[in-house]
Order: sequence, then C-alpha cells, then structure tokens
Amino acid sequence: MPSGTRSRDRLNLKGRVGEALIENIFRRAGYKVARLGRESQVQQMLRTGISEFLPDFLVWKAIDPGDGSVSSLNRVLSVEVKYRHNVPKYLERFGAAFLSDVAAQWPDLYVVIVTDHPEPSRSCFQALDLRGYDPSAPPITRDLHEVSELDIYRTTVAEYEELVNQIFSVLGSPSLGQALPRRPLHEIGVHDDGAHGAGAADR
Repeated sequence: MPSGTRSRDRLNLKGRVGEALIENIFRRAGYKVARLGRESQVQQMLRTGISEFLPDFLVWKAIDPGDGSVSSLNRVLSVEVKYRHNVPKYLERFGAAFLSDVAAQWPDLYVVIVTDHPEPSRSCFQALDLRGYDPSAPPITRDLHEVSELDIYRTTVAEYEELVNQIFSVLGSPSLGQALPRRPLHEIGVHDDGAHGAGAADR
C-alpha cells in the first residue's frame, strides 16, 4: 500500500477515535448524545440548504430552571470533532475560513479539536466556541475542561488524555500489529455512571 494511502488511513482512523473519545466525555459529563453524520436519520431535518456541513453530534443535558419548579429544561448544543496533529498551524491556515463558513448556520457550535501533540501545558482536547464569533479576530482554543459552560471536569479530561496517548501511539507506530492499549478500543464507549461526579472537586 502506498505510504500516502497509509498516512490518510491513519489520519481517518485517528479522527474516528477522536469522535469516540469526545462522545464518551460528553456522556460522562451527563449529556445525551446523538450522531448527525451523513448516515444519520436526522440529517435531512437539520440541513438548511445553505451548506452541506453538519456537526458530528447534538448533545443535550437537563438544567435546573432555578425557580424551584419540578420542570426541567434541556440545553442543546452542536459539536464538531476534528483530529489535528498541529492545532496552532491548523488554526492559522484553515481555522478562520472554516468558522466563517459555519458560524451563520450553527451559532452555538462547539468545535472540539483532538490532538496527540498539544502545546506545552495544553490539553489534548481543545474547544472553539462560535458564540460571539468575530471573523476579524484569530480563532483561539480553550482546553475543554476550561469551557465552564460545558461543565466537564478536569479529572474526566485527564483520563481520556491517557487514552489519547495510549491509542494514538499505537496508530502512529510502523506496525499496527503491536499490542493494543490496556483498555481495548471497543471499551471507549462504555459509560461509567457516577465517575464524572467523583471529580467534582477538581474541575
């Protein structure tokens, strides 16, 4: 197989693994998650005709209305996941163009970038928030656990950063026949009830 094809296959695989990791992070944070990919049954319901773009997920979570009533409200967000080896380089070359294309249709979109080569002191999971998007300003990411409105704990993110390091090192190795990480890929989607709450003191 040509090296270029192998490289594309590895990038595609990293992208799919990144989606699985982000999906489970949101589930651990108490969100319900629905996929919106091209195979999704809801894609025609959400497509506006302006663009072919659809985010990877819709996520929603019950929130306290704050007035003492028993009724609850759901906060619904759209999430796009991208794997990028070099986040600053991607943002510099393509970030502004991508955001300008989708901002009008998806003003509440969160773009979560997964990387196995974060900058020093940065997370493997970084987010762009389109609310208040300013096309004249350079796009700047925040580490996922620092996006306070998402309410995702630092301990949860740290656990999945370990998975990024384990899994992506295998995907980047010369031979994919090496031993897989301690937690197999099929276990990424397992939801561990209560685990997110255990990290409440360490956001």
